[in-house]
Amino acid sequence: MDDLVEKALARWPNVPAIAGWVKLSTQGDWLLTGPVPEGLTISHPRILNFMARNYGCESDGRYYFQNGPQKAYVHLAYTPWVYRIHPLEHGALMLTTHTGLVCWPLGMYQDEQGRVLIEGEPGIGLLHSNDMDLLAKGLKECQGELVHQASWAVPDEDPDTLIAARTKLRRDKNTSTGLRDCTLKLVPIESGTVPQRFQFNPNPEVNQQDPNS
Repeated sequence: MDDLVEKALARWPNVPAIAGWVKLSTQGDWLLTGPVPEGLTISHPRILNFMARNYGCESDGRYYFQNGPQKAYVHLAYTPWVYRIHPLEHGALMLTTHTGLVCWPLGMYQDEQGRVLIEGEPGIGLLHSNDMDLLAKGLKECQGELVHQASWAVPDEDPDTLIAARTKLRRDKNTSTGLRDCTLKLVPIESGTVPQRFQFNPNPEVNQQDPNS
């Protein structure tokens, strides 16, 4: 969270939270859903990076964008994260979230519609549809099961110098760097079970109670 946001929270600690204004699409876009034109996509780089740095989650699984002292709960079209895969020069792959975080993949799933979900360090997320062909290159059948084999990297250098991305790439201080060869089983999953299994609330505006009330 930005220092300015933390200072604003300290100065105005009781600003009521809002819901029903922001939606995260399956393509990792932020959409405004309030009294502005429905589905207006936020595209300004400064705003995108500000939202990316101040995106978080409550202990009850509600995701939000901390806009200064006010918390805006985010409606999730599917998952709280959307992942992108970037090929690096030495043949390894780099995984990033829609907020620009570089991280390690921990698991892979495929739902009944054929969509691939990746469990990364931040949490569960849908793989961007543009990266399905890149993922498919690492798919192999092993003992009757479909697995993904690839080398993954979290670079030591600033990742934003390696890949041109809409949102500035960065690494969490707790994420280790290096190169890993990973074999991840592609586990079948029903889309309707994803929120409960991974403990997030895709519809925080439903039956919301203001924690400050």
